[in-house]
Amino acid sequence: MKVKITSDHGGHLAKIELAKRLQAKGYEVELRGSENSETSVSYSEIGINFAKEIIADNDFQNNRYVAFCGSGIGISIALNRFKKIRCARVANVQEAKLAKLHNNANVLCMGGRLLTSDEIEAIFNEWEKTQFEGNRHIPRINKLDEVGE
Repeated sequence: MKVKITSDHGGHLAKIELAKRLQAKGYEVELRGSENSETSVSYSEIGINFAKEIIADNDFQNNRYVAFCGSGIGISIALNRFKKIRCARVANVQEAKLAKLHNNANVLCMGGRLLTSDEIEAIFNEWEKTQFEGNRHIPRINKLDEVGE
């Protein structure tokens, strides 16, 4: 499975650490966004570029997408401006589960400055393994997919 991870400078170190952990488990990882944690880059620009890449991805349904900024808030706002993007900014394992179970979140977003590497890995694992429940949630998801850029 391929995991694409992006970040601004505030989430750069978290992005690198998660990538290392996922590669050690056999995931194919592609990095986007910041080059380092010292050079400031705009979470809005990084998020918009990532959203456009996700939407254009021919394997959109099979790849996994993760985004970081310092708090996770800014980049999640940028990503959620686009049709078909359901980016969930989560801070714990329970939120990760519910984001996929009820909202079918297709982008996982976290605050790189707010969570430990172990927490980030646990959140990713829970989100990745959880299956969308469907049923009563489908009309809600479809409604969200109708709006945005």
